[in-house]
Amino acid sequence: MAATIDHVAVPSREPERAAGLLAAILGAAAGPEGPDGDMFSVGLDGCRVLFAEAAGAVAPHHLAFRVDGDRFAGVVERLGAAGLAYGNDPEHPDNGRTDDPLGGPGRVYFVSPDGHLFEVTVRS
Repeated sequence: MAATIDHVAVPSREPERAAGLLAAILGAAAGPEGPDGDMFSVGLDGCRVLFAEAAGAVAPHHLAFRVDGDRFAGVVERLGAAGLAYGNDPEHPDNGRTDDPLGGPGRVYFVSPDGHLFEVTVRS
């Protein structure tokens, strides 16, 4: 059996809020994790993004998600509805563009309240 990723841990000042926001944008489910329920995860196809409370400053992470075209359209719609800036350039994640400068059907970046750079691209 090949190795697979079970989860990726991401530090957060407010794990429940962070998981809820990412889940809402991706159209996924979030819930408590761990023996004390103090971590929160977002369920994806085959793995989870686990938000754990940071004991100090949060070092920014970059996570990229690949979705189909319909889900991508929903992501862009939900980003706009949430008032979150987005863009197609990691250096300018607030330019409002969704075309893919790398040649794919679509790409957006957005920054979480913890400073993480999330990227969503269309599966081609």
